[in-house]
Amino acid sequence: MDNLELDLKLSVAHVNTVLRHLGAGVYAEVADLISLLHGQAKPQIEDATIAGMVKTEAASETIDAE
Repeated sequence: MDNLELDLKLSVAHVNTVLRHLGAGVYAEVADLISLLHGQAKPQIEDATIAGMVKTEAASETIDAE
């Protein structure tokens, strides 16, 4: 079941909360997960910004833990 992939829908605020909590974890245990979240979220935020779906200031609040 570890290979089962899930598609989750979260707000930027929720993702940032998850990343803040992961950031408090042991780096070796959370670094890959943080990288995976960034890799999936960043293109979506950029696409939404280009499409005009996100206000400029909201777009600047992209994923906190970079």
